[in-house]
Amino acid sequence: MVEWLAQQLALLGQSLWPQPSAVPLSILQADERQLVIQGNAAVFCFDARQRCVRVGTRRKAAFDDIRCVIVRHHRDSDDRPEHWSVTLQVRGFLADVHLGWSQDDVDASILGARLARFLGKPVRAW
Repeated sequence: MVEWLAQQLALLGQSLWPQPSAVPLSILQADERQLVIQGNAAVFCFDARQRCVRVGTRRKAAFDDIRCVIVRHHRDSDDRPEHWSVTLQVRGFLADVHLGWSQDDVDASILGARLARFLGKPVRAW
């Protein structure tokens, strides 16, 4: 339980104060059954048959629990360059799934649109 809470707090910190990563957001595989995304910290598998999002063997969210795909703009600051993050807003306390961030607004927008179409959910841009 303590390990899970520490992991959730680390993810919350990454969401609140994201650091651009050397690993870019990208689509590794896309077909009608599966969408595989290279996130900044993990590979996310969106499975249409099982209607869930997985990282490895761990289930991160069910499609029915995902409310929307959020593409958020983070302004330039003294210690961080301007970047865009992509997150799945999921029902539940601290349940959002942060996929990653990109310094390219087009990459983040395309990824958000592809995810929304695959999931059948809206995109929200902030």
